[in-house]
Amino acid sequence: MNFRHLEVFYAVMINGTVTAASRQLGVTQPSVTTTLKQAEASLGIRLFQREGGRLIPTDEARVLFDEAERAHEALAAVTIMARSMKLGLGGHVRVAAVPTLSMELLPDAIAAFEARHTGFQYSVATDNTEEIVDELDSRSGTYDLGFTLGMPADAALASTQIGTAKIFAVAPADWELNDAAEIELAEFEDRPYIAGFDNTALGLESGRLFAEAGLEPNTIARSHAHVVAGALVLRGIGYALLDSLTVHNMLQGPHADRIAVRQVAAASALPVVAVYPSRRQLGSAAAIFIECFQEAFDQLEGTARASGNQASEIIEA
Repeated sequence: MNFRHLEVFYAVMINGTVTAASRQLGVTQPSVTTTLKQAEASLGIRLFQREGGRLIPTDEARVLFDEAERAHEALAAVTIMARSMKLGLGGHVRVAAVPTLSMELLPDAIAAFEARHTGFQYSVATDNTEEIVDELDSRSGTYDLGFTLGMPADAALASTQIGTAKIFAVAPADWELNDAAEIELAEFEDRPYIAGFDNTALGLESGRLFAEAGLEPNTIARSHAHVVAGALVLRGIGYALLDSLTVHNMLQGPHADRIAVRQVAAASALPVVAVYPSRRQLGSAAAIFIECFQEAFDQLEGTARASGNQASEIIEA
């Protein structure tokens, strides 16, 4: 049964006669009759019996009507949403971000988007970079766009850079460290290290830094989520190399006095990027959402610089 069959079947069930159904649909009565016969042939069952000029639904038709009614309502909802989108009044934004970018930036971006446009719905997911990229690269992907720290070089996606995040060493506050703004990784030799995973942007850059320093870190734990690595540092488990956005969040929290933060010498900043399928045209809502995310990032940077504390220089646009 195709959409035309469904439309005619629904109209006849609601109106009770071919005449009333044809009037509602704006077509001729023979057209309705022909379409009903086509639907019955397609389904292989009888839908109506004619009695005294009226069409009486069969038991099979009554069972099918429940599903047809749901399908009709769904189609009507799609039509209403499309009309709203045409008028700029609504739509659906499906977005994913890595945990680091979900703490403040993603909620702030949604709030900024909501302030500019009404009637939208949001599907929000927090995933690792690899999962976001795989989903966006899939033809049946459920995201319109994602926000990540870096992007795999072989990913067949388009991207827009939002800014960059510096890399900091974060250690328990009671560790003896030099007072310089930057620190060499050699100072952490043999100390317990909380690592990320090697295939992430932070993991790759950390691996490069350790290799150039000629060090083999004393890894005691690994975590995809930077916020989890930070939580382990807060509990004195070891030190971690973390992005500036995670560090900013830690320094604004209630336990900032438990950590010591130093920028890592010779570390390259991590790009904060919006990623989206290159084979599909970026929708207007997604494009505007990227602008809102950029605004949220710029505002966070301004807030960090204005705070005047240890977090003031960790975010770089």
